[in-house]
Amino acid sequence: MNEIIQHVEAYLEKVFTTHAYNITDLDATASALKKDSDELSRHILEALIKYVNESFRQDKSTRKELGLVLKEKERPRCILTELGEISFNRDYYYNKNTENHETPLDVMLSIDPRTRVGAEIGARLVSKAAYESYARSSLEVTEGLVSRQTVKNQIMKAPNLEKAPEKRKSCKTLDLYADEDHVHMQKPEKEKGKKNKMVPLVTVTEGTVKIGKSRNATINPVHFVDEQMNTKGLWASVEGYIEKAYDLEVLEEIRLHSDGGKWIKNGLENFPNVVRAMDKWHLERNLKDIARLFPKQQVRSRIKDALASDKRDVAEAILGSLVKDCEKRKDLEELKEFQTYLLSNWEACVNAYKEDMGGSCTEGLVSHILSERFSRNPMGWSEEGLGKLSILRVYLENGGKIKAEHFKASYENDERHKEYAKRCLAEHLGNYDFSWMSDFRETYVFDTASGTQQAIKKIGRLNNNLVS
Repeated sequence: MNEIIQHVEAYLEKVFTTHAYNITDLDATASALKKDSDELSRHILEALIKYVNESFRQDKSTRKELGLVLKEKERPRCILTELGEISFNRDYYYNKNTENHETPLDVMLSIDPRTRVGAEIGARLVSKAAYESYARSSLEVTEGLVSRQTVKNQIMKAPNLEKAPEKRKSCKTLDLYADEDHVHMQKPEKEKGKKNKMVPLVTVTEGTVKIGKSRNATINPVHFVDEQMNTKGLWASVEGYIEKAYDLEVLEEIRLHSDGGKWIKNGLENFPNVVRAMDKWHLERNLKDIARLFPKQQVRSRIKDALASDKRDVAEAILGSLVKDCEKRKDLEELKEFQTYLLSNWEACVNAYKEDMGGSCTEGLVSHILSERFSRNPMGWSEEGLGKLSILRVYLENGGKIKAEHFKASYENDERHKEYAKRCLAEHLGNYDFSWMSDFRETYVFDTASGTQQAIKKIGRLNNNLVS
C-alpha cells in the first residue's frame, strides 16, 4: 500500500507543480495528464498484483490445502491493456493433485497464461480487423505496438459468434438473397496463376422499404456465411434460423433471389413454400451481352416480352433462329451458354419480372458484406483467416458486438483462486487509514505557495495584461 501512496503523491505533486503551469495550452496539458494518469494506473495495478502474488506465496496453509508446491519465484510477464503494457512477476507452482505445473496468479487475474494481449485490446483489434487491414487495426488500437501476426492470432482465438433471434416473429413473406464472392487465396511456394475461393453468402430479410427516390433498403437483414465455405452447412444454418426466428404456420412464402448457381438450387429443400427468382441484375446483364451480338434484331425486348408472358416456346424459337444466324464461333458459344442459362432457369427468370416480386440486391449485399474487406483490394488470404474473419464480420454486420469476455481465459473449478485474491486485497485495504489524504490536500490545495495557487495567480496576471 505504501508503494501505491508514493506513486499517487508523486503524480499529484507533478500535477500541481508542472501541469498546472501549462493550463494555457489545453491540448498539451490534457495529453500530458492522460499520459501521467495512465502511468499512475499502471503502477497501481502492478503494485496490487505484486502484493497478491507475494501474499499467496507466504500463505503456506492455503497452498498446502490446494496441493501447490512452489517451483520458481517471480517469473516475468507483460500484458498489453487499455492502460498500456503492464509488467509484473508471478510464481510458478507444481500441483500435486493434478500433476501439472500452473501459475495461480494468471487464474486470479483471469488472463490466458500464453497471451500478451489483454481481452479488451483483443476485442478491439478483432473488431477493427473485420473492416480494415491487420496493420491498420494494430496502428489504431495499439499505435502499432503489436504485429499483424498478433492481430491474426487474436482473430483465430475468438470464438465463432452467432447472434440468436430475440423472439419468434410472425411474417407472411421472407426475401432471401444468395450470391457469392470470389476471394484471392495465398499460393504456397510462389505458385504461378490465380487461386480463388468461393465464399457463399445468404441474407434473410423481411422484404424491402423505399428510402429514397430510387433506393430501397432491406428490412431486418440477417447475413450468413460458413467458416469452411461449405454450402450444405450454410443452408443448414439458414434453415435453422428461419425455424427459430419465424412462426412457420404464418409464413406463406419464401422468395429466394439468386443468379441460378448450382449451390443455391440445393437450398431450402425442407421448405415447401419457396419461390425462386432470378436476380434481375445478373439477368439484365446477360440479356445486354447477347443483344450486342445482334444489334438489329431487338433480342433483349423480345426475350423480355416472352418472359413477361411466360411463353417458353417463343423464347426457344427466338434463340433457335439466332443460333442459325450466328456466324462467329465465339459468338455461337456465348449464345448457347445463354440459351442453357435461360431455359434451365426459366421459371426463376419469369418470376423475376413479376410485379409483386420486388427488386433484388444480391450483388450489392456481396459487395458490402464480403468484397469490401476480402476481395476488393489486392491481397491473398489463408483459408483459416478468411473463414474465421468472415464469420466475425458477418456477426458484426448482424448487430453483434465483440466483447472482452469472448477472449478471457476460462478456468474450470478455479473460482477459489479468484476469491482468494479478492479476500486478500479486502483484508489488506479494508482497515487502511486514509487520513494522509487530508494532510496532502491541505498542503497542495490550500497552501498559498502551492502549484495550484501559483497557476491561478499566473492566469490572473495574464488576463490583466490582455485587458489592459
